[in-house]
Amino acid sequence: MRLDQMIAEMSKALAEEGIDTARLDARLLACHGLGLSETDAILQFDRMLQTDEIALLDGLLKRRLTREPIAHILGYREFWGLPFRVTPDTLVPRPDSETLVAGVLDAVECKKAPLSIVDIGTGTGCLLLSLLSELPNAYGIGSDISPAALKVARRNAQDLALSQRSAFLCASYGDAFAGGMDILISNPPYLAADEMDDIEKDVAAYDPSNALVSGETGLEAYEALFSTIATWHEKPSIMAFEFGYRQADAVLAVARKSGLTAAIGDEGHILKDLGGQNRILLLLPSQN
Repeated sequence: MRLDQMIAEMSKALAEEGIDTARLDARLLACHGLGLSETDAILQFDRMLQTDEIALLDGLLKRRLTREPIAHILGYREFWGLPFRVTPDTLVPRPDSETLVAGVLDAVECKKAPLSIVDIGTGTGCLLLSLLSELPNAYGIGSDISPAALKVARRNAQDLALSQRSAFLCASYGDAFAGGMDILISNPPYLAADEMDDIEKDVAAYDPSNALVSGETGLEAYEALFSTIATWHEKPSIMAFEFGYRQADAVLAVARKSGLTAAIGDEGHILKDLGGQNRILLLLPSQN
């Protein structure tokens, strides 16, 4: 069988399973399994595959047909134009979270300033490390309750040559900090327990549940985080938090109750993601 025929058959099988990105996934799996770049796959479209190569690609296809995330199969996911290692111990970075990175960068007045950044619930480290890649003199600390996730984050920092400007520690929410950082970011768990039945199998069956589910209401992580920040004498100049697309009003209410948003407007500092959904709460210097 030729390479292009194999990719077409894989794509058809994935589409029949209802996977929207069938063609892309088939190409990525083929490139991964055969050690090819996407350009190589195009140039070698008529390459005849060996029996062992077909068997290898069939194995990868079967994994994807069970809805195992493509990032888990490949072992990485691109975020902010950078490759991040991904394991079952971490959330798969998602494009909507890039809104947080963009929002923070827009709020930073001097990109060359020696800023300090804290990322609570860092996971793969994608948010923190993406910011450090754009802020050449910044230093960051990422915290997470999962030692396994922190191991992945440290490896990503090494891969991106950012180890000298980053550190990672095991802690719950903001318990390890007392304020004083310039920028605070977080993408905490924000699903309510009963919402797990409604999310895609790719996520529900493979992403770590403690990184997805906050509790019965979905607001528990924000309540814990905001109440901790409220005790800090010196609060960050810029704070950015990701939330579920239906949670804007509720998260704002929690932030106001904690005294963090005295002057914030419901729309002015709520950033929308790529799909036009409310996604990020951004607190700027004038509100602290």
